[in-house]
Amino acid sequence: MFENWTLFIGSFMGFILLGFLIYLIGNRSFRPEGKKGETYTCGEPFQKVSVTSDNFYQAIIESMGLNRLRDVHTGNLSDYVIWMVVGIVMIVIMVLVI
Repeated sequence: MFENWTLFIGSFMGFILLGFLIYLIGNRSFRPEGKKGETYTCGEPFQKVSVTSDNFYQAIIESMGLNRLRDVHTGNLSDYVIWMVVGIVMIVIMVLVI
């Protein structure tokens, strides 16, 4: 009954041991030299950019016309839960109808 499981567990443990041996044999002292450690994007040096969530989602809000949702949103957790339940019920009804 457990022949397949013992084969699976033995193979799994064998691969774990093989991976551990490869890890021990491997060269862990590698350090990139010079410009090899720099990050490039499309051939240009990468400049760190900080993007806030307001900036990130603003393009989505504007492109999808979601500005009207801000007027409806009250900030109450109970209202949010009611909207989520209504949305889930609508999705379930659509799935059952189709």
